Amino acid sequence: MTASHALEGQATDWLRDSENLLVRFGLNDADADARHRNRGAQAHMFTDARLPHLAPDRVFPNLVAVSRGAALSIQIRARSRGPLGFGFRIATGADPVVDRLYAVHRADALGYRSVTVRRFQHEASLITVDLMRARLGHSHRLDALQQLWTCDITTWDVHQFLDPISARVYTRNNPRFPPTPPAGPVDTRRGSARDAAGGPALQVNAGVIWADGSAEQTFERIQVQAEADPDREFSGRLRVHFFVVDPD
Repeated sequence: MTASHALEGQATDWLRDSENLLVRFGLNDADADARHRNRGAQAHMFTDARLPHLAPDRVFPNLVAVSRGAALSIQIRARSRGPLGFGFRIATGADPVVDRLYAVHRADALGYRSVTVRRFQHEASLITVDLMRARLGHSHRLDALQQLWTCDITTWDVHQFLDPISARVYTRNNPRFPPTPPAGPVDTRRGSARDAAGGPALQVNAGVIWADGSAEQTFERIQVQAEADPDREFSGRLRVHFFVVDPD
C-alpha cells in the first residue's frame, strides 16, 4: 500500500473469540517512554472490517488501527474451564510478543481473570506499531514484514502450579481460590468506523508490530507443572490485523 485507504467496520470496546476470551488493545499510559510517544495518539478496534476501495471482498474479523509509533497495552480477559487460571500467548508469524505467561490470581465475580501486557516477554521493549511500507528495505523483505502484520492471542487452562512464595502446589482438586459461580454474557459496546473517528471514515495503511523503546513492566513468576496443550487444547484464540491511521 502506498496511499491511505478508507476503513469500514464495527467499532468495539472488546475483540472476542467467544465469551471465554476478550481482548482490548489500548494506548500504554503506564511507561514513561510510552506516555511520551503516545501524546496525541489514537487507538481503535473494529470487527468485520473492510477496505472497500482496495479489497471490497476481504473481511478482517478483528482489526486494530493506531497512530504510527504508538505504544500499546494489551488486556486479556479470559475464563478458564478449570479453577486455577489460564496461560496465554501473543504470537506474530515471527518472534512472539509473549511466549508463555499465566494468570492464576482470583477470578472476578463473572469468572474472568484479567492481565495486561505492555512489553515483549523476552526483551524490555514497548509493543509498538509502525507502517509496513516504512520498514521495507534491504534488511526487511515484504514476506518477513507480513508475518508481523498479524498476531494470534491464545489461551489455555492451567492444571497444576507451584507458588514459589508460599511453596504450595495447587491443582484442580486443591485450587488456590474457591470456584466462581457461572455468570451470564458480557456486554461489549459497538459502533462504526465513522463513530470511532468522530467524523469521516478513518484512512489507514498496513502496520506491523515492532519492538521499540523501553518498558518497565515485570511479570509474576510461577512454576506451572501441568497445563493444556496450547496448540491442540486451547480455550480461546483470535487473530488481529494491525493498521496505521493516517494523521491527515
